[in-house]
Amino acid sequence: MGEAPQINPLAIATYATDPLIGADCAGRQAVAQLIHTYSYAWDSRDAHATASLFTEDAELAFFVNGTKQPTQKTVGRESILEGMSARSTMLKRWQIETRHLMLNTVFGPIENDAIQAITTAVIYWQQLPAHPQPIAVQTGYYKSWCVETSDGWLFQRRATFLSGIFHPRELYDKPAMEEPT
Repeated sequence: MGEAPQINPLAIATYATDPLIGADCAGRQAVAQLIHTYSYAWDSRDAHATASLFTEDAELAFFVNGTKQPTQKTVGRESILEGMSARSTMLKRWQIETRHLMLNTVFGPIENDAIQAITTAVIYWQQLPAHPQPIAVQTGYYKSWCVETSDGWLFQRRATFLSGIFHPRELYDKPAMEEPT
C-alpha cells in the first residue's frame, strides 16, 4: 500500500489568516457557503446543481492516494457536468449515499481576484439498504480558487487531494441494484 500524502504545515500557514477580518470578509463568507453548497449538491446527487458552482472555463483536478500528477483533469463546466453525472449514476447503481464533511477551511491570499481556500474533508458512504452503517472512505482536502461572477461566487479552479476508496467494489461485494438492460 502506498504512502499517504503529506501536508506541509508551512505550505498551509499562509492560508491561516482570519476569515472574518479585512475588506474581503464578505467574499470569504460567500466562498465558505459555496464550499458547503457543493457538498450538499453532490450528496443530493444533483450533478447539474454541483456543476453550476463552477465557471464556464473551470478546471477540476483529482490527485488520489498520494499521486503527484492529477489522475483526472477536467476543463469546462460541461465536461465537469458529464463527469459528475457519470459518477452519480455509478453511485446510484450501487445504492451509495455520500456525505461530505467539510471540517474546516482556511483562506489564502487573493490573487488575480480569486480567493484561495483549503478545506479539510472526510467523505462517508452508506450502501442502502444493505449496509446502512456510514463508513469513512476518503480523507484529504480540496484546494479551491474562487471568483466573483455575475452569478455570484464560483469555483474557477479546484484541486482535490483525497486518499481512500474510490469505487464501491473496493468495499462492497456487488451493486445493490442490477445494471439496467
